[in-house]
Amino acid sequence: MRKFTSYPCATITVGELISELCGWPDHATVTFRCSLQQQAMRFGHIEGRSKVSIEIELDPASESASAIAA
Repeated sequence: MRKFTSYPCATITVGELISELCGWPDHATVTFRCSLQQQAMRFGHIEGRSKVSIEIELDPASESASAIAA
């Protein structure tokens, strides 16, 4: 398993995201999780807010993060 880089700030650039994801195979599964609420999230949609800002919407998934980890 590959270890990921932690980004403590609220913002990650497209370049940082690409650098993180490019080391994973195309068939790797991505799971979004809210650690504060211990809840899994699912991808909603992505929207370009401007030429330098992208918004990614995540929605609560039907199962919790603790159920996924089990």
